[in-house]
Amino acid sequence: MIKNLSFFNKSINSCEKCSCLVSSRNLIVFGYGDPNAKIMFVGMAPGRNGADITGVPFTRDPSGVLFQECMIHAGFSLEKDSKCEYPRLDSVYVTNLVKCNPKDEKGNNRTPSAEEIENCAPHFQKELDEITPEIIVLFGKVVSEYVLKQRISKFNAFHNKPIYKGIRVFIPFIHPSYVIRGAYNRQRYIEEIAGLKEFLKKD
Repeated sequence: MIKNLSFFNKSINSCEKCSCLVSSRNLIVFGYGDPNAKIMFVGMAPGRNGADITGVPFTRDPSGVLFQECMIHAGFSLEKDSKCEYPRLDSVYVTNLVKCNPKDEKGNNRTPSAEEIENCAPHFQKELDEITPEIIVLFGKVVSEYVLKQRISKFNAFHNKPIYKGIRVFIPFIHPSYVIRGAYNRQRYIEEIAGLKEFLKKD
């Protein structure tokens, strides 16, 4: 398959479907990484102090720095500095369900609305179709419920548990922000991300 992500990114560069996001976003944040990736990581939306500034998912803010630390430890990154704002990744692709940062009335991050998620869904589906990953890691409850099309009452019970659907494996994962808040052991989390590499070898 020809990877046509550059054209795809340009095609949504002027998207104005969500009026609230158009007024609040700094950048439309595209996915990035290896176009032949076997693992795709999916976040909810760009962070206001991270990807909305750099244009690169999971960079700059505390969640992004932790994610990049995980990538380095797992051997998925060609970088050595977890604070790199334009990291080079190998074998993985990183994106968000919603491509623009949703802000509340105070300018803080908020959860995207169901309408905003649906408006952005075709862009996410295009990435799936082009990248064709074998394993999709879903960060957080909102992303997991939307992609898996099911309600999740106790997300911790789903964390790092593979779910097989057709030719793909979906793995719900605690969002890095949860770890940053001290609600989950940081080192354990880093090792669990690294463990995905071994899982891929066995798949």
